[in-house]
Amino acid sequence: MTRFLWRATVITHRYLGVVVGLLMLVWFASGIVMMYVPYPGLTAKERLIPLGPIAWQTCCSLGAQNLSDDEPIRAAQIQSLAGEPVLYVRPDGRPQRISSLGPSGPTLDIDETKARAVVAEAAPRIIGAAARPVSMEVIERDQWTVGDGGDGNRPLYHFIFDDPAGTHIYVSSTTGEVVVWTTAAQRFGNWFGAVPHWLYFTQLRKDGPLWAQMVIWTSIIGAFLTVLGLYLGIAQLKRRNSGRWSPYRGWFYWHHITGLVFGVVTLTWVVSGTLSMNPWGFLEGRGGDERVRIAGEPLTWRTIRSSIAALKDNPPMGAVRIASAPLDGALFWLAFGRDGAVSRLDSEGRPTPLDMSALKAVAQRLARGSSIESQELITGEDAYYFDFSIAERSDAPPLPAYRVLLNDAEHTRYYLSPETGQLLRKVDADARGQRWLFSGLHRLDFAQWLRVRPVWDIVMLLLLTGALAGTATGVYLALLRIKRDLTFTRPR
Repeated sequence: MTRFLWRATVITHRYLGVVVGLLMLVWFASGIVMMYVPYPGLTAKERLIPLGPIAWQTCCSLGAQNLSDDEPIRAAQIQSLAGEPVLYVRPDGRPQRISSLGPSGPTLDIDETKARAVVAEAAPRIIGAAARPVSMEVIERDQWTVGDGGDGNRPLYHFIFDDPAGTHIYVSSTTGEVVVWTTAAQRFGNWFGAVPHWLYFTQLRKDGPLWAQMVIWTSIIGAFLTVLGLYLGIAQLKRRNSGRWSPYRGWFYWHHITGLVFGVVTLTWVVSGTLSMNPWGFLEGRGGDERVRIAGEPLTWRTIRSSIAALKDNPPMGAVRIASAPLDGALFWLAFGRDGAVSRLDSEGRPTPLDMSALKAVAQRLARGSSIESQELITGEDAYYFDFSIAERSDAPPLPAYRVLLNDAEHTRYYLSPETGQLLRKVDADARGQRWLFSGLHRLDFAQWLRVRPVWDIVMLLLLTGALAGTATGVYLALLRIKRDLTFTRPR
């Protein structure tokens, strides 16, 4: 490299080290916080916590639902809303609609009165003690509801409580469900964790495309800065007469060494962070019709209405939600308890566990012309089906699971619930890329032993601290040098 190019590379690295290096410094520091304080959100099991038992005693005004008997229905769900039985139904090819199954039905307006009734019932289950809201406001979004999770639920009823944890509860104006709750500790921690790490500031994040481009391009520039640093560091690395490998002293020496030792992991974190955004459609995945293949042809409202009437006569004890789970055109239900326990019922409400022959039939429908390489019941994790709830809000994937591997072009694999036949996870070529290029590199979840605490904590803290040290020394030295350059060029 000519002296001019070398000088240009050094100067580029120096000035990018201030502009982008400061942001990378924030990424690594906030990454440590995120290991212990995840962004507020609800897992599938947590969404059941606010629900009360289904009020079958006041159910079910089925004839008033304004649905024709032959209306094709893709999904139906029953749960209580402030003590009132409510039906969520999704006609084939149309949006979900919500209506009351109680004596006041079918019209159901989620107004302020209804929202207050919902939160009064849900708050003791969420907070665990008596608490009352001290204020309520109707909002489109705030810092904790700015993401995609609020879409379809806006505007939101935001309740602030007087409990010691400082709980805030948000209720959807479209479904009447509790969509998220936060505590003061979560909110405080996230200002030092997910918010700066994801650039999740409300005014930026509410513009989804702009936010995505900001994250993508700052990550790309950060990767470029890291590559320049690695090149310069390696080029200066050679054994000298003094026995030292680095020509630098003081802070320059420590930046050189930490940059070399932790530079590669720094680069993998920045690049994998870029890939998490699926830039320009890379690893974005393709939507599939697997659940439709499992369910079969849509059921008619006549069939569902008759089954709901049977459920009223034989209600599942302790269920807070009943959701349809059709299988090859036949109606079944899943009954969920508040603790997340689920049981499968037939159309008459009788417990109906799934047998192995039915699971194999589901596998054949999923294959749809492709041969099945293998199908088996697994009792432990594998490389694509594992628990990583240690550092994010997610339910542990249930075990055992029925794994189906296809012999198609993408070597697609499916994981099914052996109890219900539900599709738990699909892994195609893009999902495998996400698993290794994002999840593996960004979260270091390559192997089961590495996902065990405190092993994972020790490894992550060591690497994050090293990356933080390399970035911090670089920013400090760049600022000193730029200050010196400006002083030298200032007119006297």
